[in-house]
Amino acid sequence: MSESSEPDILFEGAEWFDQNKGKLLNGALIIIVAVVGWQLISKNLSESKATSESALFDIQTVGETNLSEVAKAYNRVSVEQAGKPVAERALILSAKTWLEVSDYDKAQVAFKNYIDNYADGHWAVEALLGQAICKEAKGDVAGAISTYQSLTNDADTAIKSRATALLEAAKVQLEPLAAKPIPAPVVQPETPKPGPSTSPPAPVVTPDNK
Repeated sequence: MSESSEPDILFEGAEWFDQNKGKLLNGALIIIVAVVGWQLISKNLSESKATSESALFDIQTVGETNLSEVAKAYNRVSVEQAGKPVAERALILSAKTWLEVSDYDKAQVAFKNYIDNYADGHWAVEALLGQAICKEAKGDVAGAISTYQSLTNDADTAIKSRATALLEAAKVQLEPLAAKPIPAPVVQPETPKPGPSTSPPAPVVTPDNK
């Protein structure tokens, strides 16, 4: 390219910029607005997450020794923060705490709520295991064993070991027992009834025999 053509190129570039200046400015403005908007959204999400996390953090640092009250507090957070990641963690903590105080009815409800709402959640397997423990504690051993058996093949080594230990501790025959024959009733022999006397009759005394 010759040196004489450089001024033409510069002139044409300046002319093109002058003609498309409005489009370039609009494009830059759109990019700036998008970036600022994304930053605001990210900031709001971060603040919202921080607020949600603080609700859970407050429960863990308040020093409450009544575990039943702690379980209730966790449950409140799960309801108030519904739809946020912290709600899932609060619900499983509520169920776990109810289990610690041996309130199996409330624990089972909480574990069921978790499974219903977070079937693919981070603690879905733990919720199944907790629910099975509640069933066993409440007398539904067959239902508990069914869950223990399904979890003995879990990929998580800790869950597998725990389920296996609980299964063995249940000490229940897993296979159905063979039906035992019902013994026939024992018939007692009847006591013989007394019949007519076979002893000889007493002699009849007459005047001639005196």
